[in-house]
Amino acid sequence: MVSKESYLNSTGYTFTHLPAPYEIEMQLRDNFSNFDITGTILISEEGININLAGLEAQVKAAENSIISFHSFKDIFFKHSYSDILPFRKLVIKTRDEIIAMKQGMPAISCLNNYIKPKDLEKKIMDGEDLYLLDVRNNYEINIGKFEGSKNLDIMSFHEFPDKVKSIINTKKPIVMYCTGEIRCEKASAYMHDLGFENVMQLQGGILNYFQETNATGWFGDCFVFDDRVTVNKSLEPTYKDLCPKCQRIINKFNKSKCESCSPDERLPN
Repeated sequence: MVSKESYLNSTGYTFTHLPAPYEIEMQLRDNFSNFDITGTILISEEGININLAGLEAQVKAAENSIISFHSFKDIFFKHSYSDILPFRKLVIKTRDEIIAMKQGMPAISCLNNYIKPKDLEKKIMDGEDLYLLDVRNNYEINIGKFEGSKNLDIMSFHEFPDKVKSIINTKKPIVMYCTGEIRCEKASAYMHDLGFENVMQLQGGILNYFQETNATGWFGDCFVFDDRVTVNKSLEPTYKDLCPKCQRIINKFNKSKCESCSPDERLPN
């Protein structure tokens, strides 16, 4: 059990037009010089993507600094705790996209196609016939997923636009999900532009589903993009060892090779 006296991990994002992202980067750099935190903040003309970690008071002060910007006032931060800092340093960067899909920015703000975690859990428990679409990468899906979910066999999110066209004739209601919802925002908007109908996205992603429900229907852990590597249904870090080649879980009794790759595949020292 992770003590709440340890480090607070905070994630959040918003898609909103920012005409001068570099100026915001400079303001955040100046503001954050007062905080003892680590993490990554990516800014672009399409919005901001935030991952922070540190002592709780410091992280919450940093969150307040971010939402003091009018464009960021409605950001919903998701929280979990860990005994170690999952980031080595603080990085604030301006990028072309805050989540790379390499297709430009679809119109997102008008969709409002969210399904709340408890509503999805009820549909799963009631056995509703849904098309649960996992938009994450293959190596993340190997760690954990919803039972019966579908995926597009992608190694990187920028493959999504081409791969999703293969399911355009699906008649079932589509509920897509990812780690923290940011990929679903872009994915669902892109699908809407392609003509998909009845597409929903899990509000707050997998991490929020763990937070708000009993995680019904989920099997395994959830991969996260920091030094925790994986978290369980209680949002506790599980620090799984993954093969650097295929990202599958390494045999815990012999971490010198990955059974999912060649039996002779050796890990770097």
